[in-house]
Amino acid sequence: MLRHLVERDNVAPDGRILDPTEVRHGVIEARSVAALAGPIDPLTHLNLDFSGHELSEAVVVERLQIGAAVLLDGDGFRHARIDRAAFAHLGWVDVGARRADWQLVLRRR
Repeated sequence: MLRHLVERDNVAPDGRILDPTEVRHGVIEARSVAALAGPIDPLTHLNLDFSGHELSEAVVVERLQIGAAVLLDGDGFRHARIDRAAFAHLGWVDVGARRADWQLVLRRR
């Protein structure tokens, strides 16, 4: 399952994510980072005008690299939360056009 991941050094002592633009997408297997993709897109994840994919929390990992340990909190993953001040009104997002542009880039590769 794809998750939002944040590096331990990017989490304040009170559990807030310090720089949400550094949160990345990744996959966890056996309590470690198994796959790592790019950073979140602020236009979709931190946009008060786009509710389709809001970043609310992320799983805390030792480092943003394959094989890094996932930090635990009791019986589950440790989570860090996003400060509401990180969100802004960034306008409407044309998801269909963005998807078409992305697919065009992939076809050209």
